Amino acid sequence: MKRSAFVLLAAGFLTMATVPAHAGPGFLGDGHCANPTCHGAGLPSREKPDPNWHPWKSARTQWINTNIDRHARAYRTLETDGGRAIARFMGIEATQSDKCLVCHAPAATAASTGRYKKTDGVTCEHCHGPAEDWLEAHSQRDWKEKRSQYFSKGFYDNNNYTLRARNCARCHVAIDHEIVAAGHPPLQFELVAYAQIMKHWDDMDELPAGSFSTDPTIWALGQITGLREALRMLSERAAGSNYQSIDQFSHFNDRNCYQCHHKLVDDALRQARGHYLMVDAVLSGVATGQRDQLAGLWNGVVAAVPSSPSAAKQKADAMVGWLGTLEGQIGRVDQDATRRMLNRVTASGDRSKLAERFGFSRSKTSNVVDVANLSTPWWWTTGGPEQSYLAIRALCRPAVGNRCDAAKNDLRTMLDAIDRFSYKPDQFAASLAAAGAKLK
Repeated sequence: MKRSAFVLLAAGFLTMATVPAHAGPGFLGDGHCANPTCHGAGLPSREKPDPNWHPWKSARTQWINTNIDRHARAYRTLETDGGRAIARFMGIEATQSDKCLVCHAPAATAASTGRYKKTDGVTCEHCHGPAEDWLEAHSQRDWKEKRSQYFSKGFYDNNNYTLRARNCARCHVAIDHEIVAAGHPPLQFELVAYAQIMKHWDDMDELPAGSFSTDPTIWALGQITGLREALRMLSERAAGSNYQSIDQFSHFNDRNCYQCHHKLVDDALRQARGHYLMVDAVLSGVATGQRDQLAGLWNGVVAAVPSSPSAAKQKADAMVGWLGTLEGQIGRVDQDATRRMLNRVTASGDRSKLAERFGFSRSKTSNVVDVANLSTPWWWTTGGPEQSYLAIRALCRPAVGNRCDAAKNDLRTMLDAIDRFSYKPDQFAASLAAAGAKLK
């Protein structure tokens, strides 16, 4: 795999894990989903496709195949040399510390009749809810008609795209900065792209034949949720006792760890910026009149961050609240709105190509003396370039159909340009503009 492609996938897929612990009912374990007549059917043959096969029939089969769904190896990742090295830098045991387990093996109560264990990692029930109180009903023929009755009994409503986005974002947006400083891949959240690598459902199967794609709606809500969660992270860091957190982690001081010696709140702001640019594109498609309000709130956060922790937290919290209201205003996105969103993304190269470098001042206790000899840090980009590329992948086919094929070479050039280790901003902007011209 090209390094540029790996950069887009590594954070979201190779360390993939979804939801913190569910309270209440117990977990039964993935084995209860394994019956071939339920979710344990074999994957279809390309040579002899089965017309009666549906993706959900092989959901558990896909989960146990770690080449398809990384969730199944989430716990095992902690036992690898890389996982142990990250934990060692922090002075913890990866398989014991909540810093790691909260996403790689979220705590869960095992049902007395189940076979769930922590080492299973991120299982079906971490995404769909602890099954103790709904599994029997789930196996009955009238499940679709009555499933809403079980939301209060642990079943999670992933058919609600906003709830699905929040479900995934809990572990795929915010991350403990100390873990990143120790070498964990950074996170990059895009809901449509995340689904494609392990998709075991069909969002169109309950809609009338010929309905417009659900991907643009899912993309839009995923971006709003991504921005909300990144701003929550900013708010939490701003509320910390060491606001910008320089020299917060003393155990890194002797390890030439340049990652540690920058400002945590600024770091969260950079991560949020990519989602902000995409939410601006969302509003270009579905609520143009609210773009000025979005920009005003964002500019307030940007201005507050260097001012004071209380101001940063206040502005971030205000924007989080506004985005929560915005989520409820996004209905089904139609083709015209999708085209407007796509046009906004491809026309925003001069804004989204920016890669802000943070100010650096060497700590008195650090032995980092020659920054020029160190590799370019991952935060060289703000997230805008990666998010722009992924947006085109999510929106292009629904917006303009087969005309997407005309921009294939431009997308390859763009992917090469946004390699974090050798980012080429002008090449990115030029390829984005070239793609946009062919997709109008």
